[in-house]
Amino acid sequence: MDDAISMTAHPYGKTMNSISFSKYGKPSELKKTNVAYPHGFDASNNIVIKVHAAAVNPVDKGLLSGDFKMVIPVASFPHIISYDVAGVVEEADLEGKFSVGQPVFARLFGSPQDGKKTPWYRGAMAEYCVADTSNVVLKPENLNFEEAASIPLVSLTALQVLKSSGLKEGDSIFISGGAGGVGTMAIQLAKHVFKAGRIVTTASKGEKANLCMALGADEVIDYKSTKFDEVLGKSDESKFDVCFDTTGESLQMSEVVNDGGRIVTIAGMATLEELRRIGGTAWILKLFVKKRMKRKEYKAAHSKNADWSYLFLSPSQDDLSTLAKHLESGAIKPVLDGVWDFHSEDVEDGWQGAFNRSFSGRAKGKCVVKIV
Repeated sequence: MDDAISMTAHPYGKTMNSISFSKYGKPSELKKTNVAYPHGFDASNNIVIKVHAAAVNPVDKGLLSGDFKMVIPVASFPHIISYDVAGVVEEADLEGKFSVGQPVFARLFGSPQDGKKTPWYRGAMAEYCVADTSNVVLKPENLNFEEAASIPLVSLTALQVLKSSGLKEGDSIFISGGAGGVGTMAIQLAKHVFKAGRIVTTASKGEKANLCMALGADEVIDYKSTKFDEVLGKSDESKFDVCFDTTGESLQMSEVVNDGGRIVTIAGMATLEELRRIGGTAWILKLFVKKRMKRKEYKAAHSKNADWSYLFLSPSQDDLSTLAKHLESGAIKPVLDGVWDFHSEDVEDGWQGAFNRSFSGRAKGKCVVKIV
């Protein structure tokens, strides 16, 4: 099974329900499956979470399909999908960082930070999951579990991109795909935390454009009727200090970035440098992943005296804690497209509906599945 670690049965036969896949493939491979309750993990720095809600991300489709298996292989089959979670501590860690009954939220990463394989670093779309304590923080009291589950991936990504971009108070920023999960958080963080002076984004007109404006965008360009690089950047005053690409349009952003500005993308193929940074050092990566300086996007940005880079999300409890504080203060807020029922088998209202909606690319914010 793709060199994955096989899952062993619980020693006392304890099981749980999950949404999982037994081989890489299409979304139809996702099934409601009864699997072993978590066991055999390192209890010194891991906790078991009784999952109240889990969120779906478009990147889950790539993990399911196997597109990322050379960089982020699953640890075992059947593999539980989805990696954003909120719930209550069911089993505490032996180091005492968390206690039974505490409400928490977390981003589950594909392997422990020491690089050792374990069958329990799997997804969150189940009645219980295991999380490394370094990726867990207490749930803000003003958020319900569904809202908290929507936060980790998109908010960590947006925060880390804005930090790496050097965005500072008064700067201008262009964000593509403002109504998506990452885009909705990037607009809020840029406006209310980084204090950007001008925020422009793209979204379809109507409901999505209105959402972006309500979150803090100063201008929304209808991408269905207008190419942003044809209406922006025509003067130095209309160019941007930072461009944040969530839609695979960083090449066109070279036309709207300031002299000395920065373009950061999270879309498309990563650079060799970024894959190495996150630990993807397999020799085969060199066969098809280009170095940053050889990418046409980098060359286009460099020709305008701007920088271009790719960013992969990195584990960071500090960043997750920072986001929790901004959520508690009201500086940023969750944006949910909808909540679906884990226990329902209805294609529209049950868990399948959440995946279909998220994978369609039409969601406004996050798609969340309520488990408890």
